[in-house]
Amino acid sequence: MPPRAPSKSRRSGGRPSRTATTTAAKVYSPTDRVVNHITAGVLAGRYVPGQRLFEADLTHALRVSRSSVREAFRRLDALQILTRTMHRGACVSTLSRSEAIDLMIASSGIDSLTARLAATAVKKREGGRGLATLERELRPYRDRAYDLTTAPHQRQRFYDLLIAMTGNSQLPTLYPTMRIHLLRLQTQSFRDVSARRSDVDDFAAVARAVLAGKASAAEKASSAHHRRVQRALFDMPDDAFPRMDSD
Repeated sequence: MPPRAPSKSRRSGGRPSRTATTTAAKVYSPTDRVVNHITAGVLAGRYVPGQRLFEADLTHALRVSRSSVREAFRRLDALQILTRTMHRGACVSTLSRSEAIDLMIASSGIDSLTARLAATAVKKREGGRGLATLERELRPYRDRAYDLTTAPHQRQRFYDLLIAMTGNSQLPTLYPTMRIHLLRLQTQSFRDVSARRSDVDDFAAVARAVLAGKASAAEKASSAHHRRVQRALFDMPDDAFPRMDSD
């Protein structure tokens, strides 16, 4: 008689299989599903600054309870992605002029540090094959290959690449990705062709310095980009910064 195959529990040593663990990791609570739906909608441009979101629409679309939607609104309000209004659900947040400028000042330090660390990693060849792959992805920015207006995801990818090149595990948690994206959505119709072209030139300057391993030049190019954006925010008309209705 052939030997008996070991039982599933003995084969796995009593531990859950990798497949089971992976499946379990993908299970989200109803509130998480609402949060993910809204943030993905903002990043894709389906939800724009000032747009009102209604509990009833989300409960129907996502098949979740009103309490789950309200908890999601509460979380996103704490992150300043939504602004809650009494009896009227929530709105995708808009920024005032002063908030927009403060955001750019705060993110300037993070961006400049990221550019410096990325260039340092290139110079020291830290990261091995992974770094080489990231460098290949960064070169089109150096060569002005992307239209950052028609492909806004390429703009975010630029920052993702720089952060990955640094190898710093904490930078992704510090970068205000969603707030920056909201500001871009809010002001993009007030930026002319020359301003958009300047973005491409600024990104090229940062990428060129990073790929050359020139830390000081990368930091300087990043800072120059932020100064230009801050000046543009000062000069934009008041219509670019609408006031949110409150109850």
